Amino acid sequence: MPELYLLRQLAAFKEYGTLSEAAERLYLSQPALSRNMKKLEEEIGVPLFVRSRNKLELNENGRLTAELAEKALTEIDGIAKQVRDFERSRRTISLGVCAPAPIWKLTPLLSQLYPTMMIQTEITEETQLLEGLHNGQYKLIVLHFQPSDRNYISCACGTEKLFFSLPPSHRLAKEKELYFSDLDGESFLLMSEIGFWHDMTIRKMPHSRFLIQNDRFTFDEIVSASVLPTFNTDTANAFFASPSDRIEIPIRDEEAEASYFLVCLKKNEEQFGQLFAAL
Repeated sequence: MPELYLLRQLAAFKEYGTLSEAAERLYLSQPALSRNMKKLEEEIGVPLFVRSRNKLELNENGRLTAELAEKALTEIDGIAKQVRDFERSRRTISLGVCAPAPIWKLTPLLSQLYPTMMIQTEITEETQLLEGLHNGQYKLIVLHFQPSDRNYISCACGTEKLFFSLPPSHRLAKEKELYFSDLDGESFLLMSEIGFWHDMTIRKMPHSRFLIQNDRFTFDEIVSASVLPTFNTDTANAFFASPSDRIEIPIRDEEAEASYFLVCLKKNEEQFGQLFAAL
């Protein structure tokens, strides 16, 4: 079996077409690459190239060998990736969540309980969270409903209440409580990556325009300088300073309050038993 580095160099020669270009891409000198291709021919036992003055070309044997080398290298690289991914999964707790708030609570707890593990988090929608739990993408997920399937272990891991965050000059700033419909049609500032809250607010306020920001620092700066309404939550206030120049008014709609549930597959109950016990 030829050595892998020779097969990689042959595949590079096929891809780039000339000895000079392949040597440059491989960070080799042309004489070194030429010698390695000669060595490959000797190991395989058949001629792979047509040689002429200052030119090297693949013959039919060479083209076939290069194609087979590409396939073999793809498989070998795939094996290596799977092994690396497996090793990483053994040292990583992947947490998928439906909203940011559970990250703020669970990440410190996970770091405390599993100090040798790396914690990886991702916010996505709940059908993808469930699918990812089953295919191994996530070891833990957080939903805003409790699943009833017997294949899951789940427990409550917090609640979150949504508020309107209004400037003092807003026409409704003195109200004690409000409904989504009271502000439907107004323009809002909104952070991206807020999980299910994003779709819910858009659904409840179909006539509003949402100006979405991706960067938290930029978002806070715009909120401080703007008279547009936005949203905040009790959980966000517990972890971050709330804007001092804003008035926060509870939203009365049932959808404005969420309960969160931590979920793992039943087969992983032993691994995460102490986490569920801590909650």
